[in-house]
Amino acid sequence: MLDKECAQAIKQHALTAISELSRALNASSGRCTQEEYEKIRRGVGLVIGRIETDLLGIVYSAYPDLDDLK
Repeated sequence: MLDKECAQAIKQHALTAISELSRALNASSGRCTQEEYEKIRRGVGLVIGRIETDLLGIVYSAYPDLDDLK
């Protein structure tokens, strides 16, 4: 089983990645065509979704107390 210290590290890195992806999306706003922006937005959304389900989902199922949204 995933130990809690590792789970906390995964959570922190995952949340940092989500934050950076959001910043990348914001950086592209108004700096590319609308079509490019929509592709970037979709890509960011898909990656964030994968991080939430494939990383944070594992962490939160092992340690529900780490889920700040519950």
